[in-house]
Amino acid sequence: KFPSIARNAADKVGFPLGPGALEVTKDYCTNGREAVNTIQIAAGVAQEAGRKSIQRGDVEWVVSTGQYSPRPQRKVPDHPQVGYVNGLAVSGPNLGTLLEIEVTTHPAQGAEGRLKVTGIVEEEEIGGGGRTLRRKSMAISSLDNVVTVLRHYLESDPRRFDIHVNFPGVAPVDGPSAGVAIAVAIYSSIAGLPVDNGLALTGEVSIRGLVRPVGGIVPKIEAAREAGARRVIVPCGNWQESFKEIRDLEIIPVETLDEVFERAFLPRFAVEGEGRKISEHRPAVETAVH
Repeated sequence: KFPSIARNAADKVGFPLGPGALEVTKDYCTNGREAVNTIQIAAGVAQEAGRKSIQRGDVEWVVSTGQYSPRPQRKVPDHPQVGYVNGLAVSGPNLGTLLEIEVTTHPAQGAEGRLKVTGIVEEEEIGGGGRTLRRKSMAISSLDNVVTVLRHYLESDPRRFDIHVNFPGVAPVDGPSAGVAIAVAIYSSIAGLPVDNGLALTGEVSIRGLVRPVGGIVPKIEAAREAGARRVIVPCGNWQESFKEIRDLEIIPVETLDEVFERAFLPRFAVEGEGRKISEHRPAVETAVH
């Protein structure tokens, strides 16, 4: 973790951290190596100025000279919302981040609705050596799977809705690991159910309603904690016994979307939003198809 790494680096060079120095390091460094380098350079700046401690201004000089970009400091929302979910993603080496996902849905005018995605690259180029391939973004493919599996859970066929999925701020999307969160957001919007704002989710979803393991689970959990989440849903395949030792965050392993939906929504909760009345009763969730 950055605070302990930065403190250890300061102890090794013999320059204690002054007020605000650690906070600036946390705000700008994306991994342990950057934190150590920043503290070491800041110690050199302090020594050059004849000081025996690292001040906030020393660290600010380092990040400014190095043209560091501030880390995204996303927080969970203050209140539950319909169609809004806290996903989790990996934004760098051993660095997780909260992934905002918002969805709006409207009954389609025609026989089949349209699927619109904004905030991510819809197509990417891969390859090398004179050969380039274009493929659909993994997040888009995950969204196709979600729409398919939700047909088994919702009373209304999601294909009969115009669905707009947005990732605000052009956030990094770690391929299909956003599948479970996307499923919750779409279900929430169509069923009119608010999502627990203190919950964060990660996991890949199969077309049979199974939750598959994903990468970067530890930094994602740490990102959820820093964002103020109270609970985190993770795939059973990612469960680690060490998670039992986490006291300020409830880690919930799940195997199916049934288990996710049972924990994600706030039942019998009525709100007014976007010009329509939200149902006070939660629709029944069908059993996943295996």
